[in-house]
Amino acid sequence: MTAGAARPLADAARALAERAPRRADIEAPFAEVERAAHRLVPELAALRPTVGATPMTAVPSELGRGRVWLKLESANTAGTVKARTAYALLCAAVAQAGSARVRIVEYSGGSLALALAEFCALLGIDLRLVVPHGSPERLRRTLRGHGAQVSAGRPGTGFLGALDEAVRVAAAEERYLLLQHCAAQAAAMHREHTGAEIAERLAAEGVTPAVLAASVGSGGTALGAALALRERWPDCGALAVFPAEAPYGDPAPPDGTPRMNGTGGLGHGLLQPLLAPYQERFTFRTVAYPEALRAMRHLRSAHGLAVSSSGAGAWLQASRELDHGPAGREAVAVVAGRGTIEEWAHAAGD
Repeated sequence: MTAGAARPLADAARALAERAPRRADIEAPFAEVERAAHRLVPELAALRPTVGATPMTAVPSELGRGRVWLKLESANTAGTVKARTAYALLCAAVAQAGSARVRIVEYSGGSLALALAEFCALLGIDLRLVVPHGSPERLRRTLRGHGAQVSAGRPGTGFLGALDEAVRVAAAEERYLLLQHCAAQAAAMHREHTGAEIAERLAAEGVTPAVLAASVGSGGTALGAALALRERWPDCGALAVFPAEAPYGDPAPPDGTPRMNGTGGLGHGLLQPLLAPYQERFTFRTVAYPEALRAMRHLRSAHGLAVSSSGAGAWLQASRELDHGPAGREAVAVVAGRGTIEEWAHAAGD
């Protein structure tokens, strides 16, 4: 590792280690945090109906031996599952600060930044965002259009460099770092809302899921949904889907290799702190970016569904689980969004 790469590793690793959540933190009720935040900032309560209650639709598995229920998170405001995460992070920050007068900084590769910028503009919260070096100018313009301050990590440091820069900004400007990768409240929210919605719909349809598949960025969605489904169906498997280009615990430093958007190992051997206490409950799978792009095209052409590369990857791994076992089983895949302009351009040219 070069001298230039050493500082981001040290700062980011320290922040992740210092705020790594315990199981007790993750399994604590989110509803209590939510109620406290709503009392302090009634506008947060007004945002709540725009988040969640997203639809599910069933499609055949890749080889047609089973059905995969897609949880379509593009129906959230901002068009992404990260709207749920942004809402949970803001509730937690307000509840901890005891006021809406909290100055926030966070790092993001795109979807979470968009949701946070939209919400903070509505709430009047001072927001600073750090994106990876080389992020599209389109993204930066949109974030600034919502009133957020935007900066970038250093060249060659990837997503981890954005995290590192956010740690520096938090200290220099006395801002509260949301730190999505350690946000126990986000995982708890996904357990109580996202996972509960999935379980309720499946139960209403008479479905016993064989497995849940979710692509992993910070890990909150995959973990929360898995905990909720395991509570109702203890034998339901859980697939944590990572890019083949950046697997869980990836020992390599981050780079700009194209991969499923919003997902991946952090690099330098760092583990997602939300997943680490629950590793034994997951099966870790990988999907290469070209595979995810082909799955995107298939779901659009065969079923009229525009899904992100990470959602296509989750469908692909859920399919493989069903197609290599007894026929007639059913699974769930979380679809984070419809896919970015860049992903669909890559899919068209793959």
